[in-house]
Amino acid sequence: MASKTKKAKKIRGRKQAPNKVNLKASKKRITKNVEILRELAEKDQA
Repeated sequence: MASKTKKAKKIRGRKQAPNKVNLKASKKRITKNVEILRELAEKDQA
């Protein structure tokens, strides 16, 4: 039987792995933010 420390490390390792759905959502959010920032930058230059 594994020790509590080893079990905890395994669990933390699994939790830290990025979720595919979350990656897609964050990518979508980031691209949207980039577009907004570009628009604001264009307005400031004008």
